[in-house]
Amino acid sequence: MLDYDPITSLESIGYLEREASFLYLVAVHSGYFLRRQYNSFAGRDRGTALDRLLRKAERHKHIQVIECGRGWHIYHLKSKTLYAAVNRPHSQNRRIKGDAHIKLRLMVLDFVLAHLSANILEDEAGKVDFFTMQCGVRSEFLPRSYAGRLMCFPDGFPILVSDTGIPRFTFFDEGQASATRFERYLAQYKPLLAALGEFELLYVADSESNSARAKTAFHRFLPADRLHGITALTPIGVEHFLEYLDASQRYDTKGGVTRARDLEVLREGERIYDSLEHRALQAAWNNGSTSAEKIRQRFLQSSMRVTFSTMVLPYRYPLDLARSEYSAYEGDDTHHHTHNDTPSIGDKS
Repeated sequence: MLDYDPITSLESIGYLEREASFLYLVAVHSGYFLRRQYNSFAGRDRGTALDRLLRKAERHKHIQVIECGRGWHIYHLKSKTLYAAVNRPHSQNRRIKGDAHIKLRLMVLDFVLAHLSANILEDEAGKVDFFTMQCGVRSEFLPRSYAGRLMCFPDGFPILVSDTGIPRFTFFDEGQASATRFERYLAQYKPLLAALGEFELLYVADSESNSARAKTAFHRFLPADRLHGITALTPIGVEHFLEYLDASQRYDTKGGVTRARDLEVLREGERIYDSLEHRALQAAWNNGSTSAEKIRQRFLQSSMRVTFSTMVLPYRYPLDLARSEYSAYEGDDTHHHTHNDTPSIGDKS
């Protein structure tokens, strides 16, 4: 729950409630927007409502207009004042980046606008709180990166939570030539996904071909037979836990490690198998009152439940940038240009 009202904050600097609500969504999820996106949010095909918003935002110097050629425009929220009003003064969304990144954030905004009634974890703090406090996941299992500071969930993709508390992760593909970035995402999220008993993952793209490629990558990452025995207590699988019990027993018996694999498994297990239940099972293993088969049966009965699906957004994005300076800004590994010969109605201004 927010301890402040961002809509009221934006209204205090001159915006109407509807305008403030839209700008809040843009600031949090995207940083960029198109004419059709505001018209869709406001329930207007076209008209003067958007023009009033744009004139007001330009007068306050809150937006920058990116001209893309052929009459296309992208509107970028750049103002520190505006981001401070929604309690995000250091948001990276106010920085102009490469055109692949811009398209990605426009896709995210389209997705959010289509799911306004959903329970969405909007920011890093909300995501960390949900997974650590409500799901009981240890903080070191969260996806993270270092960019001046430790950041969790650095991709900034929205995460939806169902009425029953099941997280639905999202990944956005703005037109990558390979599945490499998706594979990096899966590797970064692997500890968190493995620690959850159930989750959904939605792959959002703008072409069917990329969606088909994603399915292959996901099933290679998490084949069906690996779902068995993956639980919150055995996030790497029951076989790894059994290997840890063996290595730990050998260590206690011999007073040290004699095999490189034992050292690797013990190091991995020290940060995973430290609950009271793990210790009880380890004691039972050491005194012979349990066996590998009993432990397998215990954890195979409650295997991970995973749903993977894809979505193709039915929109075009005006990223045939006419001016090279926009594709030369910092922050993107690749600069992807999309050519649109016939822009959709409402995206031109």
